[in-house]
Amino acid sequence: MEFKETTLEGHVQLCELRYRALEEKINEVEARLTKVEDQISALKTTMATGFGEIKLLIEKQNSARSTQIIATVGAVVVAIIGAVGYIITH
Repeated sequence: MEFKETTLEGHVQLCELRYRALEEKINEVEARLTKVEDQISALKTTMATGFGEIKLLIEKQNSARSTQIIATVGAVVVAIIGAVGYIITH
């Protein structure tokens, strides 16, 4: 199709083609933005799950550490009581 920009009809046809091209580009950009939004949403879900797992691991580690401290303190108390008992009996 050949256009003559000197006539009003040619100008209208040219503008129609330009607006159609712009609309196609806008639709492509909207589709890409939707895809990016979906990917971000999926990433947020994955991160939330990952952080939940990390939190559970830290809580388990802290619980194990507390158990170790209690056992160590118990052993020290038993050793002191044993030493005091030995001193008293001898």
